[in-house]
Amino acid sequence: MSAANWGTGQLLGVVDTGVNPTHPSFATGQVSQTLSTCAAVSFRCSNGFRDDNSHGTAVAAIAAGNKPFAWNASYGGYTTTAGSVISVAPNANIVAKKVLNASGSGYSTDVANGVRKAADAGASVINVSITYGNTADMVAAINYAASKGAFIVWAGGNSNVALLNGANTNGLTAQAISRLVFVGSVSPTNAKSSFSNTPGSGKLVNTNGQATGYSLRWLVAPGESILAPYTTAGTGTWSYWSGTSMAAPVVSGSLLLLQSAWPILKTRGTSIDLLLATATDLGPAGADSTYGVGLVNLGRAFQPYGTLSVTRANGSTIALSSLTGSMISSGALGSMASVQSKLASYTALDTYLRNFTVNLSGLIKSPAAKASLNALPTNVNKGPRAIKLADGRELAYWQGPSDSPRDHLGEFGFNEELASQRQQGFAMFTDASGTSIAMGYGYPAQYAFTRAMTGDENLAWLSHDSALPDLMNLSQGGALVAAGLPLSQSLRFAASWSNTAATEAGRNGNWSPSWATPEAQGIQLGMNYQLTQMFSTGVKIGALTEQHGLLGSTYDTHSAMSLGRNNSMSYAATLGMRLSANHHLLFEGGYARTSAAQADGLFAGTSRIRSTFWSASYQQTKLLVPRDRLTLSLRQPLRVSQGNINVTSTMIAEDGEAYLVHESASLRPDGRELEQRITYALPTGKLSDMTLQASYRKDANNIQGDNDASVGMIWSTRF
Repeated sequence: MSAANWGTGQLLGVVDTGVNPTHPSFATGQVSQTLSTCAAVSFRCSNGFRDDNSHGTAVAAIAAGNKPFAWNASYGGYTTTAGSVISVAPNANIVAKKVLNASGSGYSTDVANGVRKAADAGASVINVSITYGNTADMVAAINYAASKGAFIVWAGGNSNVALLNGANTNGLTAQAISRLVFVGSVSPTNAKSSFSNTPGSGKLVNTNGQATGYSLRWLVAPGESILAPYTTAGTGTWSYWSGTSMAAPVVSGSLLLLQSAWPILKTRGTSIDLLLATATDLGPAGADSTYGVGLVNLGRAFQPYGTLSVTRANGSTIALSSLTGSMISSGALGSMASVQSKLASYTALDTYLRNFTVNLSGLIKSPAAKASLNALPTNVNKGPRAIKLADGRELAYWQGPSDSPRDHLGEFGFNEELASQRQQGFAMFTDASGTSIAMGYGYPAQYAFTRAMTGDENLAWLSHDSALPDLMNLSQGGALVAAGLPLSQSLRFAASWSNTAATEAGRNGNWSPSWATPEAQGIQLGMNYQLTQMFSTGVKIGALTEQHGLLGSTYDTHSAMSLGRNNSMSYAATLGMRLSANHHLLFEGGYARTSAAQADGLFAGTSRIRSTFWSASYQQTKLLVPRDRLTLSLRQPLRVSQGNINVTSTMIAEDGEAYLVHESASLRPDGRELEQRITYALPTGKLSDMTLQASYRKDANNIQGDNDASVGMIWSTRF
């Protein structure tokens, strides 16, 4: 598997007849001539660790041969194409421990010593394609190798009988049993080879008396007509080999690949357990006395096993399938491209703690562009009607129908069912001294506050038409209360409270989650000073609390995307200019500061965030007829200029163990929205109005390159 870099960094121990290190199937230096030795104790190796039988070289080549095969070959149900590498883990290194003589004979003491020596050499996988015996020295050697962290793959035998004729193996440690697997042989059609032993009904009984059936530690793999070197017949000679000796290195090579890809399998001692868990069941369902657990399935082993999970900032895990709570970004945050890039290559762990890269960027949804069908909201011309009372008093009021879906085209969280039951209205009373009190629901709060702060209806209309883009616009659409008080002939003080429209529990009428509708409330204080008859200036301070959002973004409070409750403060300055009775200018600019947040989901929290906003608006009344109104505006809506979010990331250490880090990602959008808007309101009758509007947005929603233009018209009448 290329994902495992073909076994790079792994060392295979071959306990066999030795290995010819210079055979063309191996890369130069692949077979260690320093670590390879003769491990026999019952005879003297006249040729050192080098193979003078061919069996050991064939086994090593099947598991980890490196060089491409030179010819096309077809035999026994398998086809080999020239230029292909026919081993399992060609980049693994090999250490040979020679324990059998030229005729393939040796004693259990020789094999046991070879297993020990292979473990001492650092082999992570030890292949023993030799008849298994349950002698005391063999059991002790397996225990020793397992204690050194090695996995032992043992050929099941070629006598067509049950392993050890059903006899148990006693004395193995629980650790050794978890690192031991036996391998039987199957044909190209996955039928048991006629010669292959079976697991039978025997058991591995550990030192605590617990028994594990051989069938539970038994895999099968191809073992018939396997192409491999026949080194004693010549350096370039190959042959077709059959036996469980050939099936075992297929499993050994598979372990090398898995451990190269995921060192955690070696660290936790679970490599063989994974192969057993992902095997293809053959024969009767479950482990059986013929095929054991089943056919090794390397493709399945490389897929996630069990539940994929991600780790939260507090160290707890959550199943990937449970990540249903998304975040809907806001214009102030843009598309959150930096955050999405980190989530696009996020690390998830499976049941075996193996790391897999998953794309979670879809959990962040970018703000939707305005609907192009008719971009003009119907409330643009819903200005209050004023009634002049005696002694200079004034009553301004407006009562409107419930929201229409047309008013909210393209709005993700619009609740049609709830909105149809909600009446909208506004009333503002101003006494002879200039003191004003306003209350309303569903009416833009900026009109009420600007009117209360400046006492100027034209500047209030400017704030209404141009939709001043400050922080406090995030707390509109619900209830509002505003009051203005003249402190002197030139100085006014104002205060307001407003919130967003109420949401219902569960899901709304459009089947969008309730958390998708922003929920915020804000308090605003302001002072306005009339410098001259022409100029006035003011300052505003606002405080915004968002229940399940950040600067207009929204998320499920209980989800892994939550940033909890957030508090922001805004500071703004205004300059109003009365060029004439019919010509007015309004400039506003400011910034907002959002407190650092703490979280325990995929986000660990945010730093302190700074946002900016500004607008310039011009209004002319009586342009063509006495009650018409032309408004031109240029604005930069609320945009994060400084701030970071800490994304919880899982990193993998050299030994495969996972650990958490918090990676900082900028919240500054990649674009800067600039909107140009022209609005013209024209009375078409005593009770009817028509409003035309056109706008162009560069980097709409602060998303770079996302430009849009819109034109709309609304005609309304009252009966």
